[in-house]
Amino acid sequence: MPKLLQVYIYTVFALGMTGLVLIIPGIEQRHLLEIAALAALAGLLEIYMVELPNGTVFGGGSIITFGVLFSYGVPEALAVEVITALVISILVHKVELKHVLFNVGQYTISLAAASLVLVRLEGVEGEFGWHEIPVGLAVISTYFVVSLGLLFIILATLKKKNYFAVWRDSFKDILISYTVTIIFSFRLAMIYDQSNQTQFWVETIFLFVFFFALRHAFGMFIRLRKTYLRSLESLMHLNEDKLSTGAGHATRTGRLARQIAERLKLPQEEVDAIHYAALLHDIGKGQINSKIFQKKGPMTLEEEKEYRKHPEFGAEMIKDISGLAKAAEYIRYHHERWDGGGFPEGKKNEDIPLGARIIAAANEYDHIVYGKKGGDPAVLYQALSSNVLDPKLVDIVRTIADFLPAPESEYLESAIQEKRLLENVMMTQARTKFYESALLEKFGAAVIATYDGTYRDGQGTIASMPCQSQVDLLVRRASEQQIRIREYVEDPVSGKVYDIYCVPAGEQVHLMVFDVSNILEYEKVQEERIKKLYQDVIFSVTHGKLLLAEEAELESYYGVKLLGEAPIRSKSDIAKCRALVQSILDELPYEVPQKTKYDILLSTSETATNVLKHATEGQLSVYIDKHMLRIIVKDGGSGIDLSELPKTTLMAGYSTKLSMGHGFSLLLKLNDRIVLNTGPKGTTVVLEIGLSAVTRKGEATEANSPLQGRLVL
Repeated sequence: MPKLLQVYIYTVFALGMTGLVLIIPGIEQRHLLEIAALAALAGLLEIYMVELPNGTVFGGGSIITFGVLFSYGVPEALAVEVITALVISILVHKVELKHVLFNVGQYTISLAAASLVLVRLEGVEGEFGWHEIPVGLAVISTYFVVSLGLLFIILATLKKKNYFAVWRDSFKDILISYTVTIIFSFRLAMIYDQSNQTQFWVETIFLFVFFFALRHAFGMFIRLRKTYLRSLESLMHLNEDKLSTGAGHATRTGRLARQIAERLKLPQEEVDAIHYAALLHDIGKGQINSKIFQKKGPMTLEEEKEYRKHPEFGAEMIKDISGLAKAAEYIRYHHERWDGGGFPEGKKNEDIPLGARIIAAANEYDHIVYGKKGGDPAVLYQALSSNVLDPKLVDIVRTIADFLPAPESEYLESAIQEKRLLENVMMTQARTKFYESALLEKFGAAVIATYDGTYRDGQGTIASMPCQSQVDLLVRRASEQQIRIREYVEDPVSGKVYDIYCVPAGEQVHLMVFDVSNILEYEKVQEERIKKLYQDVIFSVTHGKLLLAEEAELESYYGVKLLGEAPIRSKSDIAKCRALVQSILDELPYEVPQKTKYDILLSTSETATNVLKHATEGQLSVYIDKHMLRIIVKDGGSGIDLSELPKTTLMAGYSTKLSMGHGFSLLLKLNDRIVLNTGPKGTTVVLEIGLSAVTRKGEATEANSPLQGRLVL
């Protein structure tokens, strides 16, 4: 603690002690027992404070203090305040001595200032009626301003915040405490009758009981809400496991969204609605084919279209649930962008509901920090301001959030325990039928077992496990992370391929191991047959201009002379590829017409752009083989799906991505022939341009040549 601040604390205490010495002797001895009893009640109200659903905490001790001030007098009120402060600080909270000294000084100075206002306004102790209410308001206001003013000097110094900013941030909590104090202390003062105090004490005890009942009621509500939130978190953890979208995302997004809403000082009902919506924002993904989320590489146009439906699916699922109508609206619009480029309706700026904007801000933060994207998370997040996200919310997140991932245990522990219990119940009920299933045997289940240290079948006997070393790793991961795992494993000895499912249930892991070797072989044969059929159809429809080739066949297309090559990793590389091809065309010993050069460069741009659109990087190479120029573009993406191949290559205007969709139809018009090879390891496109009909430099152009003035890539 700064030395200057310590001097301030001891100064406050010294001033307080001066006031205490001057005021306390004025207590009437006949009131000592009553003051002691009232101080005890005030202390209990300060110890067992009431917590509101919005997190505000307040006690009722000040009600007793001002009730005594208006009924008995300043010395008695100061005695109640000091006794309460000493008991709470020393016996209950056991704070440091300097904090105790400051509290005593703070309360004494504040009450002394309030008593001066009471005297100045000619208020009469023990005679409080309706006409005294303005005086009472002034007295209580003075007390709050002085007391909190002294305290906020310390808070502003320690937190290194502006003094008035501390007042602004605390205003809502102060207002609640101020209002409650006024209402109840005025009531006690009005019913005080020195000759007959029965009603005063009955209502004082009633106030005490009322506060404890209020504390219990709010406590039950808060515990119920926490249980509800944990249930929602657990539900979303199960959903995340099913979709393999990353454990804990919903929980983290919900908590950050709540922090943002609270920072904006939104009403409690709104804060809760935003929290619930943030927890459930991805619930609609359960209505979408899970393969979309498990796929490696970019989505196709159809998959993207399906994916974009999940906010509306989620909103429809919860809109009729009591209390979640607002949450449904926020879920529907949480993928809208600040610049209007989002979905489902393309809303922009403040047309997007605030709750949806808050969820988007929390959602993007979690994807950046926990998605392990390259680069500085804070810089990546700031780049979303004013285009994807509300710039004001970006500033808030950068203020309240740490751009380092938190340990998983902070958000997964409770969910894992609930999920274990749920899965134990489910697996216990299903286990008998599971082991006795004849259908599973027909599907080729090689092993159905439970692992609890050893692998055992349904009869409890030890089960033999194929590829055991690899299965052990999967089982260990499923048990430790409490997630379902599905993996394909190949036996290096037999060459067989197994489809393995691991389902954790508490300390055990249940396994199903399917021998899928024959299925994969059958699929491979079928795929080859379909590909051969497509190959013949595409070759015929394009009059031989588009040829589907096997990977081994590509070797024959690499010419004897490499003219140049360039990597394709970013948008800037597209221009470099064009420049490379331009320079090669200029150096060729042929008079290549300008229109032809333009078409070749257009084809170069189209193929290079497709690399960045469908993969992430690739390579462009230019060869010449006698009178044939070949531009070969190869990428390492996931290839074109077999079912999409005819539409991708033959339908004008069709694309698997959100683009104009003129790729292959354009290339077919601009090139003599295209050779295409595609598969899980990537796609290779060979563009062939015949040069035999193009004039050599210095020679006359061949008349009536079909390629005259047209050389295409």
